[in-house]
Amino acid sequence: MLVSGCGTSTPGLVDRLSAGDVQDMQQLIPDAQIKYNKDKIFHVLGGWPKPPLYQGNPFGSGGIGDTNTRYMYEGLFFFLRSMNNVYNRLAESSEDTDLTTTVHLQRNVKWHDGEAFTSKDVWGYYRLNNGAEVTKYLTSIDTPDDYTIVFHWMNPAPYPELRKLLLAQDLQGQIPYHIYKKYVDKADALLQEAKPLTDKSKDGPFNLDITEELSKKIALNWNEFTRSGPAIPVGTGPYKFEKVTTTDMLIDKFEDYWRPDAVHFDKIWIKNVPELSAQYALVKAGKLDWYDGTPPKDILESLLKQNKNLLHYRMYDPASVGLMYNIRNKPFDNVKFRQAMTYVLDKTKLREIGNYYGKEYPKISMTGVMPSSLDKEIDASVLDQMTDYTTNLDKAAELLKEIGWKKGSDGQWRDPDGKVPSFIIGAPNNWAPGVNSAQIAAEQFSKFGIPTKLKAVDSTIYFANADKGQYDMSMDWVDISWGFQNPWSSMRVLFWQGTKTKVGFSNIKKKDEKGNEIDTGKLDLKLPGIDGKIYDIDKEMKRFPYVQDEQERRQIIDNLAWIANENCWGVNFFQNATGAWINTKMMSGDFPMMEQIVQYNRDMPLATDPVEQLAITHLNHGFNSSYMPEEYWPR
Repeated sequence: MLVSGCGTSTPGLVDRLSAGDVQDMQQLIPDAQIKYNKDKIFHVLGGWPKPPLYQGNPFGSGGIGDTNTRYMYEGLFFFLRSMNNVYNRLAESSEDTDLTTTVHLQRNVKWHDGEAFTSKDVWGYYRLNNGAEVTKYLTSIDTPDDYTIVFHWMNPAPYPELRKLLLAQDLQGQIPYHIYKKYVDKADALLQEAKPLTDKSKDGPFNLDITEELSKKIALNWNEFTRSGPAIPVGTGPYKFEKVTTTDMLIDKFEDYWRPDAVHFDKIWIKNVPELSAQYALVKAGKLDWYDGTPPKDILESLLKQNKNLLHYRMYDPASVGLMYNIRNKPFDNVKFRQAMTYVLDKTKLREIGNYYGKEYPKISMTGVMPSSLDKEIDASVLDQMTDYTTNLDKAAELLKEIGWKKGSDGQWRDPDGKVPSFIIGAPNNWAPGVNSAQIAAEQFSKFGIPTKLKAVDSTIYFANADKGQYDMSMDWVDISWGFQNPWSSMRVLFWQGTKTKVGFSNIKKKDEKGNEIDTGKLDLKLPGIDGKIYDIDKEMKRFPYVQDEQERRQIIDNLAWIANENCWGVNFFQNATGAWINTKMMSGDFPMMEQIVQYNRDMPLATDPVEQLAITHLNHGFNSSYMPEEYWPR
């Protein structure tokens, strides 16, 4: 790893093994104690706008690339995706009152151009970037001194744990005030023109009512900001920009970094190699020190066989591959039909073709909660009361007959009008797990007697088509939490965001002053809960952040997950599993589960121990918001 942020010192890789295991390990990892990486260079993959489009404003057109962003920029906090751990970064400490969160900054932080990082930079970040989600929950931000920021929350305020997660989503060290002062001050002046919100059904930054005219001015200032700035990035992170070409980027250790003892590499060499086959070739040849992702089983086994220095760790991805039913179309508007279709599917076969190392959860349809978190987030009594959707062709046939369907002598099911249906599953053609598993699902439906075909289309048009309801069923990530790990976060995808639009939930309509019907964008979904009472889903979702009692919050999630499963708006095929590759010839350190390396021949399974799960999750660049907090050294 590149930066240390938690944990204590533990024995090294070899020290943790028995004498016999050391001998076995040295056969698996030749020359395990010889130092090869004398130049202290870390080799990884990444992407960025091709020069001359590359520029220094991370909010500009095309950005600056994701991989180098996490090495050059920092936030007040960072969260560990899929584990929900939150760590201090630019924040030295913080404390909460009922309506405030006070953050104390590290005192020796500098921007890459030598200027001091202060509370004014954090204030400026949110005044200019006022579309950041957390601003919807704030009334103001004060800076009583250069190293203190006070966030003032609306009344009622989100519960304290959620406040920190909301703040941890952002890299507040991305808008140096001394560089972008013109645009920050302009945004601040425009926001001061707005009046406080009085309509509780609306939201706006800092509880302000942003009129259409004012919104245009704010957007114009933002657009001008995105076209400005330095030619190269200026952050506070452990590495700063050196040079870039179409295929390579080099970033150097920042000599004035505020935690110099935590940076163990002098340079990071980032390769831009989009093609998977070329990436695998680099992994096999030992040209990368770190690689994220789990390839198909045959490729994974081949890579490990051909390079004895490689270690592969599997970990849960906080997302599942799944299918969504379009309830705008008949017969998918009928819950019994959706349930019947779900009983047809054999999830093991869907998982084996989609992601061999993933994990299927046969009992659920779709809950809005990451499946691997169900036991932690949902009460056991609620899970017991959920309908079990384990493959059951007899149950599928029974449900179809209940709604008037009949199976002909040709083996095809006919609807109440006597017609044999023909359904389409839509999928983006560049998403192998989705396309492959969707093809198997179509074959399973067809074999059961409901003719179904896969329609894989270019991703540039697929998602717009799916959101418009042009397919009977759509493939996408479901029960997903790309952001912070909180069940409410993943429920937002189901009820307010991507899943909502593909399933086709209706919005509340109202009349304007001229009598025209307008779409409010607010979810119109009222359904019975586990207790039989009718719940307004939108209202339950909106009240969750402000509920201070943990048990009451759990009851909200219990109820919403039960409602989602019973209504069967889609099917969770399997939870994705991803992985991290380590080139042990070039890297050393206290790697997780090393006492099991011989047993698993360097292909480490999904960990069951929480401590090991945490350590392994830290290995994934993409899960760590902006950096990796364990200490790994060049070998």
